[in-house]
Amino acid sequence: MTRESGQSSGVRRVLRTAYHATRNLPDRLLHRRRHREVQRRLMRAQRPRKILVVCHGNVCRSPYLQAVLQRALPDLAVQSAGFIGSDRPVPPVSVAVCAKRGLDLSGYRSRPLTKSAVADADLVIVMDSDQARGIERLFPRNRAPVVVAGDLDPQFDARRAIQDPWNLSSDVFESSFNRLDRCAAVLVRILQLEK
Repeated sequence: MTRESGQSSGVRRVLRTAYHATRNLPDRLLHRRRHREVQRRLMRAQRPRKILVVCHGNVCRSPYLQAVLQRALPDLAVQSAGFIGSDRPVPPVSVAVCAKRGLDLSGYRSRPLTKSAVADADLVIVMDSDQARGIERLFPRNRAPVVVAGDLDPQFDARRAIQDPWNLSSDVFESSFNRLDRCAAVLVRILQLEK
């Protein structure tokens, strides 16, 4: 190994370490404040009757969170939708992971995000800040608060966004669903408080 290649690999190592240390730093630093603020907003707001859960394609994350919330809050109407596609099934790996958790999504079909679905919702939950901005841009007169699901998570998990497990391993589905379970638990606790 030449001296130059040794220095080059050392520089790459330092850059990689710096990248991993600073990756998602703003989200990490702001997480506690966002978590407290979203809880405060939801506790002050009127209890929603209709919740809309949104993710990109409405086949992985949002159907799962819809099912979890509907099971925990049977008195509320919970729906989900996506920015793209329609009438697509949940991937087989997701169906299997959900079945282990007591949820049957085998018959679920994706739905497109519509103006009426957003207008009817009292609370909209999205998977990342880009989706929150998308809702605000597409539906500027939306009256419902838009919440980034990751802000409900009591613990920070690498990034604010809930990872999209589409076309990834069952471990990634498990990880994303575990995080959504934590988010749902916080929301359910808030919504079950007497108003």
